[in-house]
Amino acid sequence: MPKCPNCGQTTARTEDWACQWCGYPLLSESYEKIPKTYRQLKEEKLYKQEPPVIEETAPSPPPNHGTLPPTYTLESEPESITEPEPELKPELEPESITEPEPELKPEKQREGILEPEPEPTPTAIEITVEELCSAYRVDKVAADAKFTNKILTVTGVVGRMVVNDIHDVYYIILTSAEKKEEWNVRCKFDKKHAPKLNRLTAGQTVTTQGKYDGYKINILIRDCVLVP
Repeated sequence: MPKCPNCGQTTARTEDWACQWCGYPLLSESYEKIPKTYRQLKEEKLYKQEPPVIEETAPSPPPNHGTLPPTYTLESEPESITEPEPELKPELEPESITEPEPELKPEKQREGILEPEPEPTPTAIEITVEELCSAYRVDKVAADAKFTNKILTVTGVVGRMVVNDIHDVYYIILTSAEKKEEWNVRCKFDKKHAPKLNRLTAGQTVTTQGKYDGYKINILIRDCVLVP
């Protein structure tokens, strides 16, 4: 059975022409057909993952086999406790009270303005598709270790765009200018970026920024945004 070009798993084609695992569009008829849609498979999977609901029942009272009725004990009322009257202390004269000297603070703290310290942001690695592919061509393992948990700002040429609201798939494929590289870069976006992706054209040079997500058929970047 052929594999999905997106997730790499052995797969079959659903009734709406999608991969049964990731929903990637499969246009070839060489895949075995499943008589269900991708949405139905996804709902069945979520249904199986839900834990069964166990209803709690209150314990029943023990049976009363004797002839005597249950006895009840009356709780005695607590004795009232009288609090002693507070002793009157002589008031201190104003002259005898010394106020502590105010501590010296920065100007903004003395004015009552407290600014939170800015959180450190990871530095993005600016790189082109050609440079990225060159690193993987030399040593894939070393390149993967170098870019793991890194933010990449990648510049390349739009080779293909996929905006699929049914399967919730939004990404673009970036290639080199000459399109001779062995590797391409797959930049995955959130649904809110769909209008911007629809305005892109094939062959257009763009810059995207996202988090490195490993490599399969392509070099993967997730949570991408278009950089103006």
